[in-house]
Amino acid sequence: MTNENPFSTPAAQLLPSPAQPSAATHQPYLFIAALAVASALVFIVNIGWQLMSELASHRERVLDYLPMMTANWAGGMLLYSAAVLLLVHQQRERYGIARFEPQAILLAAYAGLYLLVSLGVGTAIAYFSLPFYEWAMEQEGRSFWMVLHSLTVSLLSLALGCILPLWCVLRAARQRSELASPARAAPVEGWQVAVGIALCFSGLLHKTLAMVAKGAMYLYLSGDAWQSIGVLGSCLLPFVIVMAAVQTRLPSQVSRFAAGRVLACALVLLALWGVAIILVSLVVAFAAYSSLNSNSLPLYLLPPAILLLALLWPLARWCTGWFFADQLAR
Repeated sequence: MTNENPFSTPAAQLLPSPAQPSAATHQPYLFIAALAVASALVFIVNIGWQLMSELASHRERVLDYLPMMTANWAGGMLLYSAAVLLLVHQQRERYGIARFEPQAILLAAYAGLYLLVSLGVGTAIAYFSLPFYEWAMEQEGRSFWMVLHSLTVSLLSLALGCILPLWCVLRAARQRSELASPARAAPVEGWQVAVGIALCFSGLLHKTLAMVAKGAMYLYLSGDAWQSIGVLGSCLLPFVIVMAAVQTRLPSQVSRFAAGRVLACALVLLALWGVAIILVSLVVAFAAYSSLNSNSLPLYLLPPAILLLALLWPLARWCTGWFFADQLAR
């Protein structure tokens, strides 16, 4: 016979509370900030060194092209930031790390390595590029060679100057970092995945448009220093649209960042939108040629541009639903 009161309230069974997003998942943005500071320092030192040239004509040329160089630097930071975001999340999830420690030392080490490697890579590229420029400008297909050179230099700078130092720093920090609990891994906010996809998409879009603009400039020997600002500006609105579309498609929390899926989603989205741009451009070119009136060309360009931007929203949501179907089904 027991002494339990039959009228007492049964004791509630204690269940583990659902895991909440950890502030450690925001750590990649600190590495992006360190990259931005170090990259800005390299850019300022480079401009200052050129402005101290004894040739007045060279200083004037640097000042004339300063808007172009600034826009190119800012556009390059889109792709660099995307690479840092993907790599930190990939390393964190692959090795079950909750937070890379010691944080301050890691940030300083990454910024310092970036400065050293970037200066070394930049010096080597400048040394070998001068004879290549002289050879390429004498060729009939100079536009192709210049675009190929620009793409090669960009990939080398990204891999050696940005990704390699960060990978070395994160690898050295694995043993000292805080490990995540296998039973209750902290989820990631959906907006972080949206930022990752938007950064990858905008960075790749800027690199593609920059190569096309540079190829056209070398092909026709025309263009101005403000052309790069237009290329950069054309990537800002797509960034906002993609980020908003992805964020509204995903739940507020996802189980993991999945860097591979983020990159693949951005690549597929860029490919689909590129096909749409080519098809619309052919229609616009045919309509403009049929009208035989160059003054009405802006009227033909504005509606297709609005249509392409509007098309980016459903394409981004479809790609998100395809690559993150398991997260949407939860």
